[in-house]
Amino acid sequence: MASDALMKTRFDWAMEHRSAERLQAVLRDKGALVYGAGGYGRQVAASLAAQGYPVQGFIDGAARPGQEIDGLPVFERAAVDPQRAGDAVLVMAINNFRTPIDEVAAWARSSGFAETVFVPELPDVVDPALGNYWQASRTLPVDQAEAIARVRALLVDDASRAVLDGLVAYRISGQPEDHPVVDRDRQYFPADLPIGKDAIAVIDGGAFPGDLLETATKAAVRLEKWYAFEPDRANFRHLGAFVKSRAGDLGEAVLFPCGVGAETGVITFAAGNADASRAVDPAAHTDVEIVPVVRVDDVLTLERLDMVKLDIEGFEAGALDGMAGLLCQHRPRIAIAVYHKPSDLWELPLKIDGMIPGGRYALRQHGYNGYDTVLYVDWN
Repeated sequence: MASDALMKTRFDWAMEHRSAERLQAVLRDKGALVYGAGGYGRQVAASLAAQGYPVQGFIDGAARPGQEIDGLPVFERAAVDPQRAGDAVLVMAINNFRTPIDEVAAWARSSGFAETVFVPELPDVVDPALGNYWQASRTLPVDQAEAIARVRALLVDDASRAVLDGLVAYRISGQPEDHPVVDRDRQYFPADLPIGKDAIAVIDGGAFPGDLLETATKAAVRLEKWYAFEPDRANFRHLGAFVKSRAGDLGEAVLFPCGVGAETGVITFAAGNADASRAVDPAAHTDVEIVPVVRVDDVLTLERLDMVKLDIEGFEAGALDGMAGLLCQHRPRIAIAVYHKPSDLWELPLKIDGMIPGGRYALRQHGYNGYDTVLYVDWN
């Protein structure tokens, strides 16, 4: 089914069966049990309470007898009997790239909950502030249908078009069955998109925790020259130790304790979040650092560049601008995250096509729940 037809079908279905007004009415009537008592679950519970919805507690696989979090009870799944389920809306708060929710969704549907609200629905139903990374109003893909159609026309294979169609449908419907198939094993080096070289020179923006080396090794590709950028100080130390421990698997590794961007300068950075460390507004965060950012064209002059990988928490567009010279000179494979902002899915492919026309575009899904979507661009 073509993307625009699928989009209309899923949007019409969502507005008929999953409108914000309908789900809000059930929440007001029944109250909520939040599935997942981690940081995002606590944020969801607080947002529900702030909007006036009764919050009955959390459900969590690690629940302990008598446990409370933020003054709310934490139940294990076995404690949720049919009566408790029927008197509550289950609000999903599993929101990470590692954890598939299909089994939890099947359990929820078989347990008799009054309703289940999924993560893609939360910005519309509860609070726009719950729109982390790719999450936004469900109307956004419909509003951007023309741009999405242009991206779809760039994609070179059915697998890529299936990923795009699935992501758009998932963002609109929220239903797990719409989510595209996930390949967790070969991020950056998919088996069906071989890079065509046994050894490569690569720029790695957002290099912690060294996952590029891990997946390159699986793909039997040697990182002959690895220019690795990582601005978080703790992450950088761990990356250095990792490189030393894997020296036999590498050629030359050059590590830069900085980020990459459109201009050389400094940014305010929320550190200490491992692979989710990111640039932030200092007024909204207390645990921040000032870190350097470089325009890659200012710091590297390369005779060879086979690949650029960018996974830098929403700063991918600026990084592309900052290495435009190297990209135009070498035309390396680009492997770029397109999920950190809602519009990245269509804006980044169109940006690259505007910078260097004629590329071959592929899209693969490497994480669950809408995360780790990677665009691959080749020119040869």
